[in-house]
Amino acid sequence: MARSRRSGCLILVLILVVILCGVGFAVDRAVASAADERLNAAVAQNLRDNGTPAQSTSVETIGFPFLTQLLSGDFDGADVRLNSVKTSEGTVDRVDLKLRNVSIPQDVLRGGQLHDVTAKSITGTGHVSVAEIARRLGVTGLKLESAGPALRATLPVEVPVVGSIEVRADVTPKLDGNTLTFDVGTVSAAGITVPSAVVDEITRQFARPVALPLPFEVKLDKVTASKGSLQVTGSATNVPLVQ
Repeated sequence: MARSRRSGCLILVLILVVILCGVGFAVDRAVASAADERLNAAVAQNLRDNGTPAQSTSVETIGFPFLTQLLSGDFDGADVRLNSVKTSEGTVDRVDLKLRNVSIPQDVLRGGQLHDVTAKSITGTGHVSVAEIARRLGVTGLKLESAGPALRATLPVEVPVVGSIEVRADVTPKLDGNTLTFDVGTVSAAGITVPSAVVDEITRQFARPVALPLPFEVKLDKVTASKGSLQVTGSATNVPLVQ
């Protein structure tokens, strides 16, 4: 009988532990959700203040348990998604950011006015459509499409005697800081040899710098082409989200 009572007590203790763990997890996630909202507000305010508003923003803080982070005001970080970011140069379709070592003052976490929200490091990836890149290059009639690690450019050019023809060129994106240019590879046209003067002019047009600013002073270090867009990645350190 005593053994049976001990077994029953053990089961009861286990049930209580499971219930308490579940309650603790629910509370932890509720607090995390509130912090998500405050950090999302800080991100959105930064974008507006710097003239790069996004159509939508979403923030998800990382790390567990979250309550210990809340008490210190220092968070492991957050993953941020920005859609349709407007910059002085044009639209960036999507920006994915990883904020790490984020600091939020306690009064801000309690719903106070935003101030002194910082991230020790940010890595970001921007996705810009090839149609947007073609618009920024400003080349009349230019169309761009993905072609492996490069882009396939199609554009009309004037050839002496022949007149206007459609030319194709393989162009490879490269970065110089936060500025994009292209190396021009093979240039071809159906049925004729493209004159060297035309190739030189196309090369000159694609050497025009295209600025690709990302929010939060992210410095770009890589560009790739894929599925109808260019992806640019970079990083920043000691970033004030809201001062």
